[in-house]
Amino acid sequence: MKRFVSLWLPYWPVERMRGVRLKLVTEDHPLVLVTSGGRGIEITAVNRRAEADGLWVGQALADARAMVSGLQSLPAQQLEDAAALERLAFWCGRYGPQRNVHGDTGIWIDVTGVGHLFGGEAELMGDVVRRFEGFGVTVRAGMADTFAAAVALARFGGRRFSIAEAGELRNVLAPFPVDALRLDAQSLLLLKRLGLRHVGQLYDIPRASLERRFNDANSRRNKNGRGSSKGGAGRRRCGLADPAARPAKSDNLAAAVLLRLDQALGAVAEPLAPLAEPPVLTVRQSWAEPLISAEGLAAEVRVLAMRLARQLEAQGLGCRSVRLSLYRADGTAADVRVGTSMACRDGEHLMRLISEKFASVDAGFGIDVAELGADLVEPMAGTQQRFGAGLGVGQGGDEADDKALAELVDRLVNRLGAGQVQMLQARESHIPERAECHLPAREQLSSRAGSDGSRLEKMAGGRRAPAPLRPFLLLASPEQIHVTEQEPCGMPVAFVWRRVGHRISHLEGPERIAPEWWRMIGRRQRRQESGRDYYRVEAMGGERYWIFRELAAEDAEAGAFGAEAAGALERWFLHGLYGVR
Repeated sequence: MKRFVSLWLPYWPVERMRGVRLKLVTEDHPLVLVTSGGRGIEITAVNRRAEADGLWVGQALADARAMVSGLQSLPAQQLEDAAALERLAFWCGRYGPQRNVHGDTGIWIDVTGVGHLFGGEAELMGDVVRRFEGFGVTVRAGMADTFAAAVALARFGGRRFSIAEAGELRNVLAPFPVDALRLDAQSLLLLKRLGLRHVGQLYDIPRASLERRFNDANSRRNKNGRGSSKGGAGRRRCGLADPAARPAKSDNLAAAVLLRLDQALGAVAEPLAPLAEPPVLTVRQSWAEPLISAEGLAAEVRVLAMRLARQLEAQGLGCRSVRLSLYRADGTAADVRVGTSMACRDGEHLMRLISEKFASVDAGFGIDVAELGADLVEPMAGTQQRFGAGLGVGQGGDEADDKALAELVDRLVNRLGAGQVQMLQARESHIPERAECHLPAREQLSSRAGSDGSRLEKMAGGRRAPAPLRPFLLLASPEQIHVTEQEPCGMPVAFVWRRVGHRISHLEGPERIAPEWWRMIGRRQRRQESGRDYYRVEAMGGERYWIFRELAAEDAEAGAFGAEAAGALERWFLHGLYGVR
């Protein structure tokens, strides 16, 4: 059964600002935070003194000043409040992976199956409240089987924390006011006009009867032309403003009430979007004394990495993305994320990747909870080592080479970034500079891991036609050379490249590469590309080069070689280097 915790921080904006501007924000005088609204300057938050004097959120500042003399006001910082509340919600991941903010002053946590880690649900709630109060934040907490019931307990329970035992929602919620159902002001007003002031009074009323009563009461109200916003003001004063609650249509008020009632009792599921997707597998560890030293943290995280690797192996999985969440004792948290090129369940490799990120982690006042989770996993079959592995025989092989390459890429990517580590990818083109492209190395290895093309090629026994011999170094773009001597047939004897002369001792070729004519289809300027005749040449000093002669379009079509293709505009280029013999 699901278990939810709802945290209500009634004075959150004021208390957050007090931590930033301690001298200006005190509890000695009534204080409100204000912002410009549709009806002028309105109150967005109050402190305890202002609330005790009868002020509430949504009230006009002019009316508040008329009620309370000496009232202090400061401009609200709603964006900063929301960002700080989200950071606090992220820190609450120490109590459960699924959590998020609720409204402007609330946080919810899914604590299903977590209570035993703290010694019980009461101990968990006590730990939550104690830590928040230690941060200087007033909190009211509620735990129940449904999110809606947990919200009602937090805001109307009347205690620091309230717990509804599993299966006891109807009895626990029965005495609560109907305001606890998070209804809009119009629905609350009609319920109270009908004498329905407590949640338990709605249990036994037939639904058809409730809908008929609502329609009759709403018709009389509209006919008399009277309305009141008192219910809405009271609701906002108690801090139960819900952005999801919107005024219902007149013919659907009963349905809105019944929906909220069903959500509170668990008859209808209420969708909740977590702050972050929970990991597929998680291991965690907490310490009574917070960790401060990097050595101690590394030792403990290594244990978590080994535990996660064992869980992955037990389920036949490998991880592709891992997240380490470190929760500090001061209410803040840090996240470390690493990824792998291929599915991995090697604890040592994961630890090496994570340890490179430790330099960016500030332990602050100490880390007392660490959680390591696998966010992305894939099926991973076990592999058997070759006979003699570990004895110096049969070690390595193709699988070991692939693993070593993947680990190298992982280390480089996690240190330099995914876009900075690239590999060459072959493309279907005979033009040398188009026959390959640069792609992120991690994507390359991932695609290779998903296919078995290389091994199929080996199983074919090498029946494919051998690829032409290409230089180990290809220039980014061909560089023009000046041929100083030629044979009668047009072949070069000597050339100058980068102001250095070379005399050719051996020459092989030509290898003709025709232009890709289909690239010109549909283009406005259809400039015909030139064909090329490539030669492998060796200079007197032993240097070997890859050069080509650019062919005119008519020469390439006629298939002319040698002197017939040589003309006044003949150009030679150097495209690659083989090295020295």
